[in-house]
Amino acid sequence: MGKNRFFSKEAFLFLVLTVAQVWFLLAFVDLKPHVGYDVFFASNDPSYKDDIRISRLFPRNDNQILINFSGDIFDPQYQGRVKEFGGLLLNFKEVKDVKSIMRGPRNVPDAVESSLWRRLLIPGKDASSNMLVILKPSVPAEGLSVLIPRIENLKAVFESEDFAIKISGLPYITELIRRHLTEDLRTFTILAFLIFGLVVIFVFHSWQIFMGMVVTCFNAAALTLMGMNLFNVKIGILTANLTTIIFVMTLSHMVFLTFNWKHILGIEDNRAAAREAMKITFPASFWSMATTLLGFLSLLHVQAKPIRELGAAGAIGTLIAFAVAYGVYPAFLSLKKPSHEKTDLFVRNFYKHLFNFFEPRKWIVFGAIIGLAVFTLPFLKTLDLDPSLLSFFSPKSEITKGLKHIDARGGSNPLVIVIKSGANEPLSSKTNIQRLLSLQDQLETHPDVGTLLSMPLLVEEARRQSSWSFLFSNQTLLKWMASAKYDSIAKGFITDDQKSALLFFRMNEEGRAKHRLEVVAEIKGLIEKKGFDPYLTGGVYALQGNLSRHVAVSLIYGLGQLLFVFLIIAFIASLKIRTALAMSFAIGVIPLCILGVVGALGLPMDTIAAPAANIAISMGIDAMLHMVNASRRFWKHETDGAVLWHKVRERMWEPVMTSMFIVSSGFAIFFFSSFPPTQRFGGSIVLGTVISAFSAIFIFSLLAKPRGKSRKNPDHAPGTAPFSRLAKFRDS
Repeated sequence: MGKNRFFSKEAFLFLVLTVAQVWFLLAFVDLKPHVGYDVFFASNDPSYKDDIRISRLFPRNDNQILINFSGDIFDPQYQGRVKEFGGLLLNFKEVKDVKSIMRGPRNVPDAVESSLWRRLLIPGKDASSNMLVILKPSVPAEGLSVLIPRIENLKAVFESEDFAIKISGLPYITELIRRHLTEDLRTFTILAFLIFGLVVIFVFHSWQIFMGMVVTCFNAAALTLMGMNLFNVKIGILTANLTTIIFVMTLSHMVFLTFNWKHILGIEDNRAAAREAMKITFPASFWSMATTLLGFLSLLHVQAKPIRELGAAGAIGTLIAFAVAYGVYPAFLSLKKPSHEKTDLFVRNFYKHLFNFFEPRKWIVFGAIIGLAVFTLPFLKTLDLDPSLLSFFSPKSEITKGLKHIDARGGSNPLVIVIKSGANEPLSSKTNIQRLLSLQDQLETHPDVGTLLSMPLLVEEARRQSSWSFLFSNQTLLKWMASAKYDSIAKGFITDDQKSALLFFRMNEEGRAKHRLEVVAEIKGLIEKKGFDPYLTGGVYALQGNLSRHVAVSLIYGLGQLLFVFLIIAFIASLKIRTALAMSFAIGVIPLCILGVVGALGLPMDTIAAPAANIAISMGIDAMLHMVNASRRFWKHETDGAVLWHKVRERMWEPVMTSMFIVSSGFAIFFFSSFPPTQRFGGSIVLGTVISAFSAIFIFSLLAKPRGKSRKNPDHAPGTAPFSRLAKFRDS
């Protein structure tokens, strides 16, 4: 390939392959986010296994859509609307049954008098009623994508000023989350590409570099999505943002490669300059890739399924981003020399003035970052690692208003606890029924319990329905209630041997001050005090509590393990203990600042936003490894530590700041998402990226600088390899 060619066969081939990959991706790869009951929890999670055991013991109806109708429940017109709404729902193939004041109890006065129906259908003070939409088993995500819009259409038709309709329930919530993720995946992938592209054009002023970065990033993202499909890793609540993450990881390699290429370009032709830039950049890029890979692999040990999926997808993407950056991008650097020296001078002067401003104030920057970490350190204890369901949606959105409305009228989040008698006797005995009724009254006074349905309420309902019920035992009444005549309702609350019973809670989400698992532990403690054994726990409420615990484990222990691994890799890369310790300290400051600021602002640290710290760390260590690589090159000609690290900061200032600007600009678009977790994810990465850049330039370099002057012979400096004939130019 000649040095004056504007285009090349290699570059053209990569363009064609990119178009082919995008076509294949859109045609054959499933790009829809999967958000459902089993998407949040791994099949080998002990808490999820308990939930499965409960489903084998009892027919489960807690995965249902809950609709609340405001109005006068005794008004015939109100009752007619509820009846018509339920009748239309029964026409949908995904719906198994509907329970409302017009379908279940004999009539509305009967429902009001019933302890069972009143708790289930008439929350509050007769100002509204609930409708339970029970879905058929294993309704697929595609089915919900059809059903939920139909229910929303019915809501739009029936709703009026005196008949307000609110919708909740896990199927509805997961479908809304899936919509937000689908919109973000489509919209922000395109916007991220445009923002990244504009910043690249502004910084490098070269259409060839822009084209090379675009082609390389698209190849990396497409191959990663194909790799996920090959290994059956679905797009979920975390991997929906993976495309942007892959763009960032790929761009990071290319930014440092481009700046090294620019420094060599004046000596050799494009092809030789590209080869030499690859040789210079490759060691630091390799170790950066290795640390990022280990970071993602560490997530595979977390029980939370979304985090494990992110770990698997991220590991695939890390390897592909590295391979594509060095396999595709150099072909575009080898093209005709870009004529952008005059316009490029403006950017160089901008970076020079910026460096001249910060360099004399380096200790101020050092102190500011450390001060931020120290100031926000106490707020780490206040991190909300178990946020409410309400935090997933905008406070002003209709779904939040609906959730709050339903939550205040009997709770919105299902919790299931299976109990048995401590003496292993039938729970339907007269003594156990009395103890369970006493337990029912006690549990309903708990501030986090909205509604509780239990087996004694069925016995009361059976006795209320028949004037001859006093002739029959509790065991017989429960058998009747388990028959098809009564919709087998008892089967959902007590086993055939009547030794295990299910307590079904609808828990309050708004105003919850404690971790969900703490609340569950309190409830189990009350159950045990009554002499019952709560041996199985399930439902979304408990599973979300376990999920948030796994997120906390991945944050605390995962980051700790990563810092230890990074310390080892930093030593291997630098062969100096001081440099390795300085790098570890500078990296450790990054998550402390991110999490501390999140805690100080009172923002929830949900499952989607939690991995932002890991991504920011990978950006920081990437910059530091390239700085170590530069310091080893400069060491050959400069043994004064202060001068050497000043040179490193000066040389690496432009690529590190460029990487920071590109990444921050790309992730800043997440602020415009309508999905708050995505906003928090983007904001945390922007904050972490800025901190990681300045931490690398100033904290790492100032701590890595040895005291005094080194008197060693530079020819015997450790880790120094012979240089090519371009060494003097590159080290200037």
